[in-house]
Amino acid sequence: MGGVLSNPRWLAAMAGGLMAATLSLWAMRGLPLGFAAFWLTPLPLFAAGLGFGPGAIAGAAGLAALIHVALAGMLPMVVFLTAFAIPAVLIVATGLRGGRIDPGLPLALLGLWPAVVIIGCAFAFSGLPGGLEGAMREAVEQGLRRMGGNATQFPVDQLVQVMAAALGFWAAVSLSVNGAAAQSALARSGWAMAPSPRWSEVRLPAWYPPLTGAGAAAWLVMGGDGDVVALSVLLVLLLPVFLMGIAAVHRRSVGRPARPFMLGVFYTGLVILSVPAAIAVTAFGFYEQWGRRTSPPGGTT
Repeated sequence: MGGVLSNPRWLAAMAGGLMAATLSLWAMRGLPLGFAAFWLTPLPLFAAGLGFGPGAIAGAAGLAALIHVALAGMLPMVVFLTAFAIPAVLIVATGLRGGRIDPGLPLALLGLWPAVVIIGCAFAFSGLPGGLEGAMREAVEQGLRRMGGNATQFPVDQLVQVMAAALGFWAAVSLSVNGAAAQSALARSGWAMAPSPRWSEVRLPAWYPPLTGAGAAAWLVMGGDGDVVALSVLLVLLLPVFLMGIAAVHRRSVGRPARPFMLGVFYTGLVILSVPAAIAVTAFGFYEQWGRRTSPPGGTT
């Protein structure tokens, strides 16, 4: 036991696992500020991994999973592993490369992992009436009833169509924000295993555009908007390109007058004109990744 306690990697794994389990179970128990706790769940995992390596984050994830089983049961453990632990371990394991961070494949995982989860859920619920769509419809209607609402008063069909993709988007944003925050804090304190990468140097793998094209083709073949699974998979596959479009907007605004105002207008437009704005930003991400031939404006920030 003394050898374990004297090993910084194991200490980081234990601390990260205990903190992640505390945050996750705090939210699952419905305690105050539970949403904030759930949002921050990946942070201690990334802190362990980016500071002490893939072994530390794997140990933290395993310990937190055991705590979930012991205190809450199998279902909470599966939710924790699926939403945070497994993708966080994969992101760190694929991102750390020879003393540096290569964010290309981890960025792609923000789209690939939700797609895999959605497809897996579709197979798991295939034996139920309506499949995954029927299960999500029942979840939405039950949630509305608990809030005192009526399903006929809300656009349930529209909610069901985007529910899986919205959950994937939320998890991906939580992973990316917490990972970046952990790396930034570790770099400032001198504990980071590798220096922080520059967004201007980030490139998705060359095979990713054909993958999004395959997702679009599958969605069209399966009936367009009528197939919830295919639509959700397509939307989450486009998420990394959307994030690269946002990063490009930030980079191109560097050094411009009234930059905070410009970014405020940009994000306001994303909220108000959500669908057209998201399409435009995703298209910009495709251009920045695979259409631009010259050095990007804003430099290598």
